[in-house]
Amino acid sequence: MKYLEGVDYWVRLVEFPNMASPSVAVSNGDGTFTIYVNSRFSPAKRAEGLRHELEHLEGEHFYRDDVPLGELEAAADRVLTLPPRAGRARGERLIPLYDGPGDFLEEFLRHASPASLKLLRRAGLLPAAADGGER
Repeated sequence: MKYLEGVDYWVRLVEFPNMASPSVAVSNGDGTFTIYVNSRFSPAKRAEGLRHELEHLEGEHFYRDDVPLGELEAAADRVLTLPPRAGRARGERLIPLYDGPGDFLEEFLRHASPASLKLLRRAGLLPAAADGGER
């Protein structure tokens, strides 16, 4: 399963103050990420930087505090293969991934608090409860 651009991550082309890096990925703190690509680089280098950052996301490097930074960078460049994270089954993910926005919404609504659902209904973003109550 892949991350979906615009749902799990966003890409922004910006002019960095220097050419120290063609790209950087930043956690938004909610399981999503923003990848900033340095417009000072050539299109080929920008594409390479984007691929590098996507490797960090796919490898869940933001959640690997058991691996030194240099090894995470080498793994994102596909120079090194990281061992599976201790205590996790192979292929088990730390964060949920969804096939599309509808799957995300369905999962969110399944776990939303009654107060959250009430606010969404009041805002007109959800239909009224089937029993006519606010819930």
